[in-house]
Amino acid sequence: MKKTIMTICALALVTPTAIFAVQKKSNEITIHFAHIGDIHGHLIPRAHVRDDGNGMKQGGLARVYTLIKEMREKDDQLVLVNTGDTIQGSAEALYTRGGAMTEVLNAFGIDYYAPGNWDWLYGKARFKELFVGKDALSHWHPLIANIYNADDGTHLVEPYHIQTIKGIKVGFLGFTSERGPMIVGSSVTNGLKFSNGDTEFEKYVQELRPQVDLLIVLSELGLAKNIALSKAYPGVDFVFSSDMHEETPREVVLKNGTVLIEEGQDGTRVGEMSVTLRDHKVVGHKFTFHIVDEQIKPDAEITALIEQVRAPFVEETSAKKYVNPFSKRHLKGAINTVIGKTDVDLHRSNFSDSVMPAVVEGSSHDFITDVFRIQSGADIGLLRGFRYGTHIKTGNIRREDIYHYIPIGPFLAKGEMTGQTIKNVIENSADGSLAGDATDWKGGWLFAWSGLHYDLTPNAQKGERATNITVLDKQTGKYLPLDLEKVYTVAGYNYEEEPNRINKVICDTVEPVKNDKGEAIEATDAIEEYLKVQHANPELNRIKIIAPLSKPHYGNREIQPLP
Repeated sequence: MKKTIMTICALALVTPTAIFAVQKKSNEITIHFAHIGDIHGHLIPRAHVRDDGNGMKQGGLARVYTLIKEMREKDDQLVLVNTGDTIQGSAEALYTRGGAMTEVLNAFGIDYYAPGNWDWLYGKARFKELFVGKDALSHWHPLIANIYNADDGTHLVEPYHIQTIKGIKVGFLGFTSERGPMIVGSSVTNGLKFSNGDTEFEKYVQELRPQVDLLIVLSELGLAKNIALSKAYPGVDFVFSSDMHEETPREVVLKNGTVLIEEGQDGTRVGEMSVTLRDHKVVGHKFTFHIVDEQIKPDAEITALIEQVRAPFVEETSAKKYVNPFSKRHLKGAINTVIGKTDVDLHRSNFSDSVMPAVVEGSSHDFITDVFRIQSGADIGLLRGFRYGTHIKTGNIRREDIYHYIPIGPFLAKGEMTGQTIKNVIENSADGSLAGDATDWKGGWLFAWSGLHYDLTPNAQKGERATNITVLDKQTGKYLPLDLEKVYTVAGYNYEEEPNRINKVICDTVEPVKNDKGEAIEATDAIEEYLKVQHANPELNRIKIIAPLSKPHYGNREIQPLP
């Protein structure tokens, strides 16, 4: 017993807001928060086939709302915060330019919102139409400290807001990712100026701390960077984080007392944080990490609203009327149509200690690059290692599943790269995800490849992580060493705005892959054509990991190892 008491006391010294340090007294106030983020367009449940899953359905906004409603029944002053990447990631989101998501989530009563990098996908004007001003279609109260109007340098919306809750002054400070959805092209962010958030974090924490009893940061800068900033500029009580899709069943507690949480992706997790204050000082907290699974009954009203929003997309004639805002092509038909089969689970979501960690490789990206290589006749298929997507259980593939992976309207094209360029792309991608300093991370994970294998040493020096790179020889069917001077054909994303690039990499002789009508083919259509004649059954473990990835630092399994 004596040893247990000593342990509790020691922990309380390290974590000033620890739950077990609190004994309820009459002058205590508890404020409750609910946290969602990285929903990425998911209106309905999807399978969970990660290595810790069993294929059962998780997520679904109707189930998420059930949890929110239960929390509000316990405290009608519950504060609901959304930390972004909400209005991108599905066919419904894409073809309505975010409108389908906001229509459903408006019913949730979101109090504060920090946009994600992908929430800028439809441009400044559409963002303002949805979220800015009294006439906005959604009143989520966006807070963004690190984005400005490019013409005059003023904030697009207020960087922070102070609200008195139960007599407690609470400061809410918001950040978006500085990357923006640059993958689609620079026109998406015209009129906006992004900052990396470092200067604003220091400035506004210093400005807010003396004014408030409780300081909350809503940030889509990613868990690693939020940890680094909270260490560098102490004074924040809680950070509700998004971007990296990390999961924190156990909250991250820094030595300076800052507590950070992140809720995975696709609306499959909800965070519940209860903060207790005594005499206007934080004295404890309780965090509950909710898994949104089939044990939670869907809310009937939200279920009906989702069905209403999805109705035009699941009816063949009305679905075909929708036009992609980027490619200007019509949707092929009902999104719940089965377009093919997969012989393996398709996803990219495994933890870093898995056999095939998501930061390095995923079956879904392996499949898509196979399609690009085979449908184009190229030597190599290439795809950026984006985090968003979905889980597709072995069996049927529906049209909407593909739009969770490709919700941005790229065309498929083939170009030429030297072996040296390919080597550089591999190394730059690896450094952008595995660098020891999170400020050097470029967003996303390692690029995916088809027709190319290599060995990866995660902790090697920049430019030296990839060895034994081999390329499939189409004549012999064997993998031969990459020739740095040889020219290879490579297939991947191409946009009209950047006609000489494949997945943002400058190439020679870029040519669109065309259909039988002579039209450039969208990447989604290439997948449908492929699935008409064969199942998805990609070769896995194309990248051989020579040394293990770094071990977790904060008591949770990590997806992208935190520095």
